[in-house]
Amino acid sequence: MSLSDIQNMPTVQKIHLMELLWESLCVQEEPKSPSWHKEILDIRAKKLKESHVKTYTLDELKALR
Repeated sequence: MSLSDIQNMPTVQKIHLMELLWESLCVQEEPKSPSWHKEILDIRAKKLKESHVKTYTLDELKALR
C-alpha cells in the first residue's frame, strides 16, 4: 500500500485503517525507548530542579494567548 493509495481512500476507510493500525500496536509488546530519551529527560529534570527553566501554570499559559 502506498501513500497515494491511502490518499485516494474515502475518509471512512482511512479511519477504519487507522483503527486497525492502533489495534495492532496495542497488542504488540511495548517498544523500548532508546537510551538517549532518558538522557534528555534527565537533563530536563536537572534544569527544572535547579530552576534554570521558566514554568507556567495552565492559567498562565492561557493568559499568554
